[in-house]
Amino acid sequence: MAHIDDSFKAALYRITCPDSATLGNLHLGLLPNEATAQIEEHLAICPLCTEELAQLEVFLAETAVSHEPSTAERIKIWIAKRIPTGGQSRGGVGTPAFAVRGGDDGPLMYEAGNAQLSLEVQDDPDHPGRKAILGLVLGIETEAVTVRLFAGEGTETAVTLDDSGNFTFANLEKGRFELLLSGPDIEIYLPKLTIK
Repeated sequence: MAHIDDSFKAALYRITCPDSATLGNLHLGLLPNEATAQIEEHLAICPLCTEELAQLEVFLAETAVSHEPSTAERIKIWIAKRIPTGGQSRGGVGTPAFAVRGGDDGPLMYEAGNAQLSLEVQDDPDHPGRKAILGLVLGIETEAVTVRLFAGEGTETAVTLDDSGNFTFANLEKGRFELLLSGPDIEIYLPKLTIK
């Protein structure tokens, strides 16, 4: 008799309650107005369905996938790699528009993702014994791009690219530097730049 009683309870348990899929459709607003009204009436008197719907809402909130890209997904981060040039520019990348012939070294060419970077280290004519870096960036949108030059002990100098992608750093001592170009959706990092 107890076995039969348990079978009836299992068969009849929550027989008037909507199933989990229907409660999920209610939460997502996928049910017609008439069905929504009936289930909302049922929820007013059924604590089990109310609890199940609350658990579903918590679960969906915890597992929700954002369709907005995160900052890390929006920003492309590239490490610049040196291109051997053999004295020739490659792929249409030239020296900066204001570079002077006969500088100390030929241009240093780098690639980073879609970007090409040309750097020329020269004597700074306004500061004897000091150096200047003339740079040109191609292949990326140059608007709102900042170029930061980091020297030893965390010293930082920042400039912005002009409309043609040119930039310059002047009055530099010899030594090792790091260069970082950053814009709204891109970062290009050049970890080792030595000025002799």
